[in-house]
Amino acid sequence: MKRVILFCALLLAAFYTQAQSLAVVRAQLEGNYSRSLGSEPLFAQSFDYRTARNHAFTFGIQEAPHRYALNLAYQIAIWGDPNAKGLFFVENRYLYRRFMRYEMQEFNGMLSLGYRNKHWQFKLGLCNRFISEIPLRLNGGEGIVFEPMNVVFDLQYHLFDEQHPWNIGMSVSNQREFIIERVTLFYYSLLGYYQLSHQWRLTGEMGVNPSGVLNLSVEYNAFYLNLGCTYSF
Repeated sequence: MKRVILFCALLLAAFYTQAQSLAVVRAQLEGNYSRSLGSEPLFAQSFDYRTARNHAFTFGIQEAPHRYALNLAYQIAIWGDPNAKGLFFVENRYLYRRFMRYEMQEFNGMLSLGYRNKHWQFKLGLCNRFISEIPLRLNGGEGIVFEPMNVVFDLQYHLFDEQHPWNIGMSVSNQREFIIERVTLFYYSLLGYYQLSHQWRLTGEMGVNPSGVLNLSVEYNAFYLNLGCTYSF
């Protein structure tokens, strides 16, 4: 994992050698509880790189006892300034998840249009999903599920701007960094951070979402608590 992050960092540095660029390493520990899966710990590591032109790249991996996920995303600024009237951007994202417990794997591709300013962020787009058994079966599509189109959205509000030493916010979405649900399954989250120093930041997130397995919803909710830290350089 360290070699992958280092390779991504060197590759991006070769393309974007700008004095005002920002690189961030994130580590997060999460605890989930649902009646479908019981208690489950998760650990995630991510690398973010943002240039002075507001182009952003993210690579992350999440690990749990019986599954893992890989996330790759790229944002391109198309108009505006996040510190003035706001910024419009396009995001392209790819997500792979493998469930060893069920011998299943899932591929997601997403393209969305977003807007953010000092307090708000909103994304709206389309996603397709491919789910298959492991090993992949090709006999007449047996063991394969393909969902050609799903609407994805993310709405966030933060009390202060990004430069404030601490912040709290709220989010309603059908996606998180390592999961994309159907548009009818919402995540309701509270999130925040505390800036320890110029480089170190503590982060936190907690919320609820409909419980279930592989995008199948049930009547009761699941709960999660995420604590982490970031290092900027």
